[in-house]
Amino acid sequence: MSIAIVTDSTADLPKDVAEQHGITVVPLNVRFGMEEFKDGIGIDNDTFYRRLQEESELPTTSQPSVGEFAAVYEELLSAHEGIVSIHISGKLSQTVNSAVQGARGVDGDGTKIRTIDTGQATIPLGLIVIEAAKSAGSGADLEEVVGAVESAMDRSRFYGMVDTLEYLIKGGRIGRAKGFIGGLLKVTPIITLEEGESSPVASPRTRRKALVKLKELVEEAAPFDQLAIHYSTERAEVEKLAEELAHVSPEGGVMISQIGAVVGTYSGPGSLGVGFIRKSAD
Repeated sequence: MSIAIVTDSTADLPKDVAEQHGITVVPLNVRFGMEEFKDGIGIDNDTFYRRLQEESELPTTSQPSVGEFAAVYEELLSAHEGIVSIHISGKLSQTVNSAVQGARGVDGDGTKIRTIDTGQATIPLGLIVIEAAKSAGSGADLEEVVGAVESAMDRSRFYGMVDTLEYLIKGGRIGRAKGFIGGLLKVTPIITLEEGESSPVASPRTRRKALVKLKELVEEAAPFDQLAIHYSTERAEVEKLAEELAHVSPEGGVMISQIGAVVGTYSGPGSLGVGFIRKSAD
């Protein structure tokens, strides 16, 4: 018996990484008009980004149902002694609320399932989940895995850049980054997540300058236990950035991941970000 690790599809974990670590991913939903897809299952990322640019209306997203989480938990508890379910910020999605309710229905006294709102999303969420899976894989019990998650949360950080704030604004996820709106057409914004919502960091005038600033921010935060870069549409740009960050990369190297449909709905084409877990929280 062991501890199972669950997350949602906004963690943007590559499928092979999730499988390697035994992580169960519960997908959110994406809807173009009357067409609904499971994130990462019903529509591939390249098709999604093509449609995102072609469609006249922004797609909508929704969290997994309480029943979907309950079904996942019931199945996992048949083979594991406990579950740690790790999710996107509750300020960005109602996903963690569905997870909490699903857990309550399966494990009323809360002794077998722990649900955690990380205050993060996308790649830093994915890295936190990987830390949890490593802890569980080492034989840690429920409380020890929760402790590993909390430690990773304290040491996690994200910096991202978007071509435009248009998608964050339309999707209602602009958060504290609304201060950028006045210069919307003039900057390539760099944002982070603070207290679970988008927050401004810098506003370089060009994409090239934004990439330089992003690299500087990451270098200043080293050393790392984990480092990852994600992208929506510009793979070559990310591979170049990974090479430039090789001197601060942890022993395991840099994980590269494509931003999925749910997060991509709000970040848009051309978005790019770096997530990491530092060696210490200082």
